[in-house]
Amino acid sequence: MEGSEKKKNNTTSETSRLEAFSDGVFAIAITILILEIKVPNHAELQSGLFNALLAKWPSYLSFFIGFFTILVCWINHHFLFERIYINKHSLILANSFNLFLVSFVAFPTAILAQSFIEGDLQLAVQLFGIGYILMPCSYRILSAFVNNDNTVPYSSEEKSLKKAIKRIYEIAIVHTIVTFIISFYSVPLSLFLYVILFSMFLFPATYSKLVMKFHDN
Repeated sequence: MEGSEKKKNNTTSETSRLEAFSDGVFAIAITILILEIKVPNHAELQSGLFNALLAKWPSYLSFFIGFFTILVCWINHHFLFERIYINKHSLILANSFNLFLVSFVAFPTAILAQSFIEGDLQLAVQLFGIGYILMPCSYRILSAFVNNDNTVPYSSEEKSLKKAIKRIYEIAIVHTIVTFIISFYSVPLSLFLYVILFSMFLFPATYSKLVMKFHDN
């Protein structure tokens, strides 16, 4: 693929500073998650260390969900920026919107985890869902910058892949909206659909190629 080869052969990418800054934000967002797991205090230790640690399971769940979510976000961010060649001010703004949402992940995740033992779980899932409707929107915006070097003659395969990449995030937007609506009727089903969504986007390259083959047939 001519466009991809050009990207690989560049010693310094135009987007390298933007990618480095973004990686730093992702790293900080993950670090914040672990800070939510507190060491048991003296009062909590009165029931024994094992019980004190066990009682903090919502914090462990929050860390797991948050880490997995940010990991999926980072994988997709990396996947897109491997195919974005020209840095523009509009790209910086689109990327900033994505990083804003990534930075927000810890808040609804912590509320969701805590709501498993107390609070309104349905409302917590809906708050969680609002953030995850916006997340694929941000990636769909970023996908518009894929293969954005107009000086390179892209092959028909690359053009088809670009369309497929846009399509997977459009599907994700629909998926999250439907899941949000379902959360008003069934919290377990909505949570299951979020797991399915995250699992699919662990492998965006494979998912994109499957969508591309489907539309080519």
